[in-house]
Amino acid sequence: MRPTVIMKAAMTLDGQLAASDGTSQWITSSRARADAHECRATVDAVMVGAGTLILDDPHLTVRLDSFDGLQPIPVIVAGTRALPTDAHVFERDPIVLTPRDIDISARVLVVPDGSGERVDLGQGLELLHGLGIRRVLVEGGGGLLASLLDERLIDRGVIYYGHKLAGGSGTPMFPGAWRTLADATSVEVVSVSLVGGDVRVEFEVAR
Repeated sequence: MRPTVIMKAAMTLDGQLAASDGTSQWITSSRARADAHECRATVDAVMVGAGTLILDDPHLTVRLDSFDGLQPIPVIVAGTRALPTDAHVFERDPIVLTPRDIDISARVLVVPDGSGERVDLGQGLELLHGLGIRRVLVEGGGGLLASLLDERLIDRGVIYYGHKLAGGSGTPMFPGAWRTLADATSVEVVSVSLVGGDVRVEFEVAR
C-alpha cells in the first residue's frame, strides 16, 4: 500500500512555474499562499525533490496562526547531487529517499530504481506508508512531479494560477516533450474558485 499523493503547484495564468532566472516569489497572492498552508495542514508529509531543496531551501511547515497540530514530516527525494546539510528541513528530522546510502542527519531510505541513479518512487511511497504516512503533499519540482505523473502515482492535485502573465517560456510544470494527445492524463475537476485574485483548481486523477 502507499499514501494518497496530492500534488500542489503555483504558476502564472499562462502556465509558468518560474522565470528563466529561477525567480518565482511571489506568483500568487498572500491569500493563495495561506490556502496552500491549509493544504499542508491536512497531510502527514510534504515532499520535494533535491533541486527544490537546493534552490529554495523551503521550510515545508504549516505557517498559520490557527494551526496547533503536528507539523508534516519533510520528505526529500534525492538524486546523485550532494544535499545542503544546512538546509532548514534538516532541523526537523526529515526522511530522505535516495538511490544510494548517504551519510546525512536524516532518516535515510535507500530505494534505487533499475538504473541505480534514481529513486524508485513507488517503493519509496510504500515505505512511507509503512511509517504511518497516509497523505503526502508534493510541492515540486517539475522533474519530481513529472516522474510521479508518468508512474501514475498522483491521486489528487491543487493548482493555483496567479493573476500574472509570464509572456514567455520559463519553467513549465512538467519538463519534457508532450508528444501526442493520447499521452495526456485524464482528470476530474473537483472545484474551481477565486482565492485572493488567483484561480484555484482542485482535481482528482481518473483511474
